[in-house]
Amino acid sequence: MTVQLTPQNNLSGDPKKAAQGFGRRATSAPPHFQLATELRDALSYFETHGFVVVKEALASAELETLNAFFDHSQQAHPDQWGLGARRKPHHRNQGLILSQPLLDHPELDQWLRHPGVFPLIEAALGGTDAVRWSEFNFRETPANAGQGQMNFHHDAVMADRLIRAPYGPCDWVCSIHYLTDVNDETPSFCVVPGSQRFETLRDAYETLGDAYAETPIYGPAGTAVIYDTAIYHTRLDGNGEASRRTWHQYYARGGFTQSALPQTNRYIRPPSPPLTDWNLIPKRLAEHTDPGLRLFFSHWNTAQGEWVARNYDPAFRAAMPRGEVTQ
Repeated sequence: MTVQLTPQNNLSGDPKKAAQGFGRRATSAPPHFQLATELRDALSYFETHGFVVVKEALASAELETLNAFFDHSQQAHPDQWGLGARRKPHHRNQGLILSQPLLDHPELDQWLRHPGVFPLIEAALGGTDAVRWSEFNFRETPANAGQGQMNFHHDAVMADRLIRAPYGPCDWVCSIHYLTDVNDETPSFCVVPGSQRFETLRDAYETLGDAYAETPIYGPAGTAVIYDTAIYHTRLDGNGEASRRTWHQYYARGGFTQSALPQTNRYIRPPSPPLTDWNLIPKRLAEHTDPGLRLFFSHWNTAQGEWVARNYDPAFRAAMPRGEVTQ
């Protein structure tokens, strides 16, 4: 990707604000792909840069449905969003999150493998039978949330990503759908292209040189960003006043695949481990009659195993992090 870089340093010195990278922002936007006609090009871009932007991943009617769900669920179940008396300390000052909506809302099952992005996710993780569910949540940065809450980071990673060959298929993929318009005044997702094989952000900055670019991703509602969880990324806060809604879904690589390490024979890469130790899968999905859907939901963490062994006891669920039970 060809970008122009500005050498300014945006580290304000304000201890209340995160030091968001090195201030080398890209001034040209990444391409947006239409998946129905550009799947091959989108996958190639993802494999090179560690992320890709998909335009019109959601239709206008789908956006209306999902935004209506936000409105209704926040009113009906404020505690699950952190809007009630029982605030969620791990999300205070970082917006609102509905962490486990699948537990109580079977009407959301239709979004699990949405055709707007799922063909790309399948390809990125190694094929139809290789995709495993990891996490599904909704997030909202409300109006007047302020600025400077998040630094550049990566999500879950495997250590061998630094040296294995080939690199792909990657270990985890996340899709973020913009449910409202995103621009430089709103909170926005921001990535460092090509940073997925670096141990630290400074390593990426020093090694990539002029190719290092902190790249905000803007787009109208319905835009989706697919990224390798190893890429360095953050949330930029815009003007601190405008709001934003997003839908996040994480996927893991299932099955076994061959790879190699330097000066070694080929070795078998096992499936990616569970992404969290607290995400729970409801019985209707964990024990679904469709074997393909059961395979999709087959990456159980220890909490899930305990919950199944206790016959999906709601009291056990309520004791888990982010496991509030709908009344």
